[in-house]
Amino acid sequence: MIAAYSRMLRLVILLGAALPVIVGINSGILSGKSEGYWVKVGVAVALLAVLAWSLGRARKRLEEVLEGLGREQTEHLDGLRGRWSEVAVLGSAALSLFLELAVIRWQGTVWEFFSFYKNLGLLSCFAGLGLGYAIARSERLPLLLTAPLLAFQALLFITLRHGLDEIIDSLLQLPFKEQETMGIPIAATLSHYASSYSLIVVTFLLTALAFLPLGQLCGRVMERLPPLHAYRLNLLGSLAGVALMLVASMLWTPPAIWFLVAFAGLVAFQAFRTKGLAIAAYSALLGVAVLSWPTSVGWEKIYSPYQLLEKGPGDDGLVSIRAAGHYFQRMLDLSYARQTINAKARSRGHYYEFPYRVRETPPVRVAVVGAGSGNDVAGALRAGIASVDAIEIDPAIVEIGRDNHPEKPYADPRVHVIIDDARSFFRSTPERYDAIVYGLLDSHTLLSHASPVRVDSFVYTVEGLREARSRLTDNGYLSLSFSITSPANARKIYLMMKEAFDGKAPVCIMANYDRSLMYLQTKRGDLKLPDRLLASAEFRDASSLLARSQIHADVSTDDWPFFYMPKRVYPVSYLVVIGMLLALSLGFFFNFMRQRPSLGQMPFFFLGAGFMLVETKGITELGLAFGNTWQVIGFMIAGVLLMAYLANTAVETLKVTRPLIPYVLLLASLALGIFVSRTGGFSATPAGKLAAAAVLTAPLFFSGIVFSTLIARTSALAGAMALNLLGAMCGGLLEYNSMYFGFRFLYWLAIGLYLGAAITTFWRGAKAQPA
Repeated sequence: MIAAYSRMLRLVILLGAALPVIVGINSGILSGKSEGYWVKVGVAVALLAVLAWSLGRARKRLEEVLEGLGREQTEHLDGLRGRWSEVAVLGSAALSLFLELAVIRWQGTVWEFFSFYKNLGLLSCFAGLGLGYAIARSERLPLLLTAPLLAFQALLFITLRHGLDEIIDSLLQLPFKEQETMGIPIAATLSHYASSYSLIVVTFLLTALAFLPLGQLCGRVMERLPPLHAYRLNLLGSLAGVALMLVASMLWTPPAIWFLVAFAGLVAFQAFRTKGLAIAAYSALLGVAVLSWPTSVGWEKIYSPYQLLEKGPGDDGLVSIRAAGHYFQRMLDLSYARQTINAKARSRGHYYEFPYRVRETPPVRVAVVGAGSGNDVAGALRAGIASVDAIEIDPAIVEIGRDNHPEKPYADPRVHVIIDDARSFFRSTPERYDAIVYGLLDSHTLLSHASPVRVDSFVYTVEGLREARSRLTDNGYLSLSFSITSPANARKIYLMMKEAFDGKAPVCIMANYDRSLMYLQTKRGDLKLPDRLLASAEFRDASSLLARSQIHADVSTDDWPFFYMPKRVYPVSYLVVIGMLLALSLGFFFNFMRQRPSLGQMPFFFLGAGFMLVETKGITELGLAFGNTWQVIGFMIAGVLLMAYLANTAVETLKVTRPLIPYVLLLASLALGIFVSRTGGFSATPAGKLAAAAVLTAPLFFSGIVFSTLIARTSALAGAMALNLLGAMCGGLLEYNSMYFGFRFLYWLAIGLYLGAAITTFWRGAKAQPA
């Protein structure tokens, strides 16, 4: 086992060191670098060869260190007695889940690539934890590797992203063609893909290897307790890990704080020996120092509960905001005093005031969706609006606007700030508006937690627009602005507005600002703009152009809410990455385990895969019902764990020993979920939300009962947990089918997987019966 650890450790160090060289070569090919540049690349290659030779020479010494400290770690854990064993199960589960959430979130703040493929971090963690559980009975547990590997990953990523600007061109292109990326370049050459895929390989292996000893730790301490009791403590520890990350998010803490907490937990498990403690402590100090290093001079980093925001200098000395390293928003002084002396400000001011000039008399009560740092709100106030509800999901953006916007719109008593998901707000508010104005609402690279859709995706569905329309007064109107990046994207919004307004096509106005196209329509569908609005060259009517367009586009719905995919196409570029991850997982697995998993434990694999799909579907649908805010999503993740805990308690209390009835109830609850989704879902009333929670979490509860029933009968708890996690990893890969088939399809996949679990369960039972 130690030899396998040694091989993988040397491989990931070498690949990590090779990553900048690979990226540098690809960037040099793309941009035609000078001869001096290639000399530097040659020197880097030579140093890489020296590193490879040195790692080979150090193999024996490395294995001796891992052998000694790994043996002492297992002896320390095996020596725990009574309550300390329970504390170890709780602590290891809390540490592993908190660290998993921290790594996934941090990776997305360094590379926007991971924001479009958030499951990469999740699947890497699952691979490491799952394999760790599988080898939990090994007599060597080198937990000392986790902290140095995390510190090495932080050093590698931060150095590559912020210290080697000359070579990272090829890494700033996204290898995903199916989605709009709002201005972030798409990979177009072999060099682009080679760099991106190299980053995937290195990230996967570094993360998986860092989590492997953690999985081994969790499995080892669980094996010392009765299975159901150990699993219940594991779930409680996982709940504590989620709660801790929720607190960290609430306080807007940076990654250095997250990892400091995680490193403290790792140090605590290695306090039995000075040498291991020193390695963990020094690695922790290095990791925290790297994560705290100022990487963007002149820009203040703010870690909101949703994303990394950077506040820095913008136009005319005003403040600009970046998200994930890219332009996001800018604050503008468009006051009438400024417009009088500046033609550019006057043109921009006309754009922001346009939605409020649709009527001869300005609307009285207005809702601004995606209020951001305040430009749209300031435009409403300049137009004389008496009451403005400013809806924004990210509190950090509002605070930046409150403190820095030159017109101080959020200080005006006419403005009421609402921190909420816009879709959730419109579903629950009793208010009616004379106008609902969608600003340039775009979540950029931000995806919803535990779901492959962006946080604003459910705002931009046909059903979402219909709900907004229902909040208009009889004479009210809706205005939606969007930065158009492609003709298909423009056509898609046109078709969605038309369907949401019962076949009445919107009036479409092209503006000379930020590639913006405005879509407007009254509640009755009879909007006619006054001629004075189109008298200026700043605006032109594009309605007939979009009406005649032959460009195919598919409208977004609540079942298929992929607004940034103009067409419903199978995500082939994601499929390439999925295939790569499967290959890496198999190589990683067989480096440590030569034997195949026991067929008798295959139900745990199917249960893990099915659970992952149902969890994704449930969190997505519950986010739609209750809002996609970070608090709601966090509580939903905790709720999933709570359902598993309650199922475990029910099995132990009620003495459930046979899984047949739970399997039947599980499949029936999935069928009910499909039926409800086909009949239009749930209402936005409290009773409807309660019904949604019951129907969407019932499969998780019954799946938990099946799992706990089987856990109680197994003699190899760690192996069962391993297969369950590896199954969850496969479920995470299958999840991307929703990008073509829709989220309802995940229930059909889950039914197939749970049938596989039932078949292998009862087949195993039949084989165990005497002839």
